[in-house]
Amino acid sequence: MNNTLIIGSKTHEKADRIKWTQPFPNLEEYDSIIIDLTSFPKNYPPNLFSNIAILKRTARIFISNYKEIFCIMEKPLKILFKQIPLNYSWVPFPQKLTVDPMLLGKTIILTDTRFSDYIKNVEKWDNELNWINTTNCSFDPIAINKTNKPIAATITMNQRGKIHFLPKATKNSHSQAIEHLIDLAHKKETKEYPWEKTIEIPEIKQNNNLWNSNISKENYRNLFSKEHKKIVNAVQLILEDLGIVTIPTSIHDLKDSKNNMVVHITSVKEKVEIQNPKINQLAQFIENKTKKPRIIFIANTYHNLPLETRTNKEHLDLSTRIFLETNNIIFLTTSSLFHLWKKVITNQVSTKEVHSLIQNKSGETTI
Repeated sequence: MNNTLIIGSKTHEKADRIKWTQPFPNLEEYDSIIIDLTSFPKNYPPNLFSNIAILKRTARIFISNYKEIFCIMEKPLKILFKQIPLNYSWVPFPQKLTVDPMLLGKTIILTDTRFSDYIKNVEKWDNELNWINTTNCSFDPIAINKTNKPIAATITMNQRGKIHFLPKATKNSHSQAIEHLIDLAHKKETKEYPWEKTIEIPEIKQNNNLWNSNISKENYRNLFSKEHKKIVNAVQLILEDLGIVTIPTSIHDLKDSKNNMVVHITSVKEKVEIQNPKINQLAQFIENKTKKPRIIFIANTYHNLPLETRTNKEHLDLSTRIFLETNNIIFLTTSSLFHLWKKVITNQVSTKEVHSLIQNKSGETTI
């Protein structure tokens, strides 16, 4: 069995394929799925609805398992008394996604170079995409038109799996375009930034009780990883070195039950803004707690930039700054946490001083 499945396309040797009207196999066994909506049946065959239900469940499992779905778009297929177009009803949170049919447009500005070979096959497009901000979901354009509206985009859920929505090929053959997607699905994305390997980790004597010689330096560099789970693990490791032992409570959060302390973690392209889903989650967390725990909010801001270029940048907008200070939340960037850790393990700052800082400071703390 190939590790990629194409739903709706005909013959491709590098991937398994199946028609929309055939009984669906166990989709969860695949690493990636290419969904070709250009072949979506418009006559509602009896088993189509059960296949859509299978695909919808699989999409959610793919998200949880850090897998990818590539969707070649077609105009939305509306059916009577249903708000969600049938051909997009498999999407998680389908009410948040709007695919607006447009007259054929020609302006294509690529914003994600990973898809450059595929987009070369698109000379004209006929849909614009809109997404309503949703907690723990990000919506990133792959290509935009001259009015800056996305005509292709990636939805990432829980900083895990991804669904890529792409216009159909209008230049060269449709089959060639799918070949590009198969190659993309088989080709692993570069997991880490090249500059991450240059981050210096201090050499510490093995008898120092803050240093575990069995832990790789990469585990500390993962504080700046592309992969959110690695960032969370690195935060947990560094906090342990600082004398704060935590357990994971979710993909984004850590908890120190001994000291009634919780750690919320996020990663953003630039500064943290008030509309960031994590801020909304923090507000709900505070509202639902009768006894307020001590909250540490850690953000990997400007996550694609090397550490030396992150200095002298604004890491919080004004509304977020006020929210954190009002709710007595201490905020650290991953850069500041890293510098604090280095000061401790090189004996410039004591763990006692760190605990005092964390317990008594609110708002942004720069190290």
